[in-house]
Amino acid sequence: MDVFVYGLLLLTLSKCVVSKSPHIVFIVADDLGWNDVGFHNPAIISPNINYLAKHGMILNNSYVQPVCSPSRNAFLSGFYPFKSGLQNFVILPQAPSCAPLNRTFLPQKLKELGYATHMIGKWHLGMCKWECTPTYRGFDTFYGYYNGQEDYYNYTVLNGSDFRDNKEPIRPNEYSTYAYARRADKIITQHNKSQPMFLYLPFQSVHEPIQVSGH
Repeated sequence: MDVFVYGLLLLTLSKCVVSKSPHIVFIVADDLGWNDVGFHNPAIISPNINYLAKHGMILNNSYVQPVCSPSRNAFLSGFYPFKSGLQNFVILPQAPSCAPLNRTFLPQKLKELGYATHMIGKWHLGMCKWECTPTYRGFDTFYGYYNGQEDYYNYTVLNGSDFRDNKEPIRPNEYSTYAYARRADKIITQHNKSQPMFLYLPFQSVHEPIQVSGH
């Protein structure tokens, strides 16, 4: 893939200090282990991630919950998981619950600062009603799936399809990592650079089911 995505993993918001708001791309690797990257383990070949680590910032003492929903909610809301009642487990596919709607999410605050906001990838913060889903929580666009895991090729979970372009059900005809990278490249390339942009890119990889591409 001729797609290069640059991640900024430290964000400070201030209307007074920052004269020109930066573009922000926040990348999440799902279930990636501490020793699964080249800058921690030389046996692993990960040149692009190594480059980001070398030229960015490594937070060795920044901890999250070891499961999906609590960590994602903490990042987007700014609250510890136990403050939202999501401290001990994930939101299951048929659960009638979601991340608390009384919490303001990061993209909602960024929109107040004039940002265009986009999300590509895994949501996993509930879908029992539309108000729980990404385009109702501050994102201008959404391209991805609502649940915690699904097939990398046919986009199904529990025998049902789970993939949407905004609210429209679709099924991309390629390996999910490539589909996400391709959409990210399109959004970045077509974006009006005069407007600050926030792109939240939580990849499906390397979460189970462990499926690799054919390339």
